[in-house]
Amino acid sequence: MPRPNRTRFLRELETHVDGAYNFARWLTGGSDEAEDLVHDALARALAHWNQYTPGTQMKSWLFTIVRRTFLNRLRRGKYEVNSSEYPENEELLTMESQGADPMRLPIGLLRRDLDAALGTLPEAQRSLVLLADLEELSLEEIAGVMEIPVGTVKSRLWRARHLLRQKLAGYEEA
Repeated sequence: MPRPNRTRFLRELETHVDGAYNFARWLTGGSDEAEDLVHDALARALAHWNQYTPGTQMKSWLFTIVRRTFLNRLRRGKYEVNSSEYPENEELLTMESQGADPMRLPIGLLRRDLDAALGTLPEAQRSLVLLADLEELSLEEIAGVMEIPVGTVKSRLWRARHLLRQKLAGYEEA
């Protein structure tokens, strides 16, 4: 097993900080707590940098730490999860053609409405959607972050997307 190089580790870690913050922001409902969550997760990653295996997926490793840190804080009562809307992000999401893809969301969907719909999902389902559709992790990487089998990721992700489509069914195509 190759030994991790601290300088290389730090450079690679730095490329995933924005994604970790985005993930933390969604987990915490957009609150200022996301910064604290990422700070704690990065501190944990730095403290255990020598446990990272070079050549593996740093993004998955970091997201696993973010998620575990979030769940630990949630269990301790540090967070009260709610669905928060972001009035500063009411711009329309851009979509290419709708086509016949049942996984596509409607044109004209507002960011705040998507945020609200995602906020109604249980944390595990919300995390799956975010990791797959926002962070574009593979099913195998998601399975590692969530600590569940790939088959479970597939079925839970399908159910989560199905629930989102139901919650957003009121949108009409433009």
